[in-house]
Formats: sequence, structure tokens, C-alpha cells
Amino acid sequence: MTDPVVLQTGPESFQVLLAGRGRIEATLAHHTRRGLGLHGVPPVQIATEMVRFLLERDGLPEGDEPIALGAAAGRYPEFVEEIRGRLG
Repeated sequence: MTDPVVLQTGPESFQVLLAGRGRIEATLAHHTRRGLGLHGVPPVQIATEMVRFLLERDGLPEGDEPIALGAAAGRYPEFVEEIRGRLG
């Protein structure tokens, strides 16, 4: 699997570049980042780890709608601790 390239395009918006798939828009709400307790970690780094986490599981959803990265917390019980462990 090729590592994703994640670029921050706004305060809560990101563009994910994947080889062979093109660009995917993603969002990561400020309250989600704050809830992770990763103070001082750049938002783009948090978003990158979230994208990697999703790619390791079942990939990213198809479609043109932006992906809400924080929604993964509801689908994967280990999500929050995993992201904290990777970045903490």
C-alpha cells in the first residue's frame, strides 16, 4: 500500500492524494481533534494517521462527498486509542 499524501486546504478540510485513485476531500472537525487530546500535534499529521488507519482496515469510501474522518470513531472501537498511540 502506498502512503497517502494529505494536504491541509482549510481549518478543517484536507485533500487526500492516493496513487491510482486521485484526490479525495476529507474533513476533520476541530472538536474531534481536541477530543483526541493531542495538543501540539499539527492537524495534517492527525488527519494523515486517520487516513492510514482507514486504509489499513477497509479503505476509504468511494464517491465525491467529503469524508468525515472523525466518523471512524463510531465504526471502530479501537480508533481513538490507536490514533493517540500513533501520535502521542
